[in-house]
Amino acid sequence: MIMDRPDWQEKASCRGVPSDVFFPDNPGGQDSVYRQALQFCQQCEVATQCLEYAMSYEQGQKCRFGMFGGKTPRERYALAHTPTPITIRK
Repeated sequence: MIMDRPDWQEKASCRGVPSDVFFPDNPGGQDSVYRQALQFCQQCEVATQCLEYAMSYEQGQKCRFGMFGGKTPRERYALAHTPTPITIRK
């Protein structure tokens, strides 16, 4: 499935960065492999849109991959399974 790229991605701090920084080959459930990716996300002006995009795309999924909006797959899974609504703020 090919999705259109949202306009906000043009402003992303990660634009042009090798994808393996955000999608390591073997994360092994360790959030520490995302340290370098987090550095880009923390200074990104569109991190909130990125996280919302990932959360929307992953809705109903058990498996999550890569760093989006400064959140690891484990963190996004926890957000998705929080019993009360969460407001995402940058």
